Amino acid sequence: MTKEDIPLAHAGMASEVELQKMYYNDGRIYILQIESTLKCPQLCNYCYAGSLPDSPEGLTSDKIRNLLVSAAEMGVRMIDWLGGDPLVRSDWYELCNYASDLGLINNIWTSGIPLANPEVARKVVEVSHKGFISTHLDTFDTELYKLMHGGKQCEGNPNNINLILKGIKNILQAGKDPGAIVNCITYTTPLSNGDAKAMISYFQEKFGIKTCLTLFNPVIHRTGNPSWEPNNDQIKDAYEHRDRINYPDDPSCGPMDVSKFYCGTVVCVTAEGWLVPCSVIRTKEFGNVHDENLEFLVEKTKQRLLMLDFRDPSKLPGNCGSCSNNANCFGCRSSAYYYNGDIMAADPKCFQFSAKSSKKAREE
Repeated sequence: MTKEDIPLAHAGMASEVELQKMYYNDGRIYILQIESTLKCPQLCNYCYAGSLPDSPEGLTSDKIRNLLVSAAEMGVRMIDWLGGDPLVRSDWYELCNYASDLGLINNIWTSGIPLANPEVARKVVEVSHKGFISTHLDTFDTELYKLMHGGKQCEGNPNNINLILKGIKNILQAGKDPGAIVNCITYTTPLSNGDAKAMISYFQEKFGIKTCLTLFNPVIHRTGNPSWEPNNDQIKDAYEHRDRINYPDDPSCGPMDVSKFYCGTVVCVTAEGWLVPCSVIRTKEFGNVHDENLEFLVEKTKQRLLMLDFRDPSKLPGNCGSCSNNANCFGCRSSAYYYNGDIMAADPKCFQFSAKSSKKAREE
């Protein structure tokens, strides 16, 4: 089996790896992310979208269908269905089928809880043909789970652990290739004592499932608890473990959970309609699809939206221009935005980042 056969065989999170690289070089959108709802049953205290079970739905079905038509006309290949949890939306299955009929590939980013229903799991496998399914389980420790989920004065429900595991087994039994499944972990200091690494190893060894490792950022996440922010040594430890376990034969993606070919070919429409370069970057800079159509907004803003300047290594920020890993990585644009105020700035959370080399690069 090669990287072209299934998504997630490499951290580009896509099959058609070479085609995605062509999209990157041409400055085109390969993946459109759609926040179809903000509702979610898992109550993650670090959720950047602040999702709750009673959060608003967001985009109407008609608006989503319009976005899907625009995506198809622009030559987009994949739709990332985001939330909240997209599977709690009542018409998720119909919308995914609508996308499929347009020739788009569906990727489903779910908490994993709805997959405990075998019929939901079967339908998700059906509509995600050639795409991937992402679940979210960050620990097996029930006390730790309760700490990280639930919100103010409310503990999370540790029964979700078993529901998510059941859901993963359901989609495997329904025929989903484990190479097209990813488990997403938001890396916080409560996980830095070994839980994150244990989960990465468990999913790879037990199921052949890779991990999408994202960083907690107190600037945007719901708790805003700075004590949950891992330091650079902890980040280095976790990401190097991820690379050893998940990608022993491939180049590291550094502090990113995906390669630059993903981040440089993806845009997101939030539940409120804002066009952003990444679902985690909550900005109004690029306009709203309720005011202008998607194609117009992309064309007007694509230089920064798709970070086109980064195709030139001499324009990479900080020490990225001289980093041996820049063939695959250009740092996390979300960290650059929230810590340094600009999506085009250096990534201070890269464990290869050096303030001295960054300053030298800017002076030169």
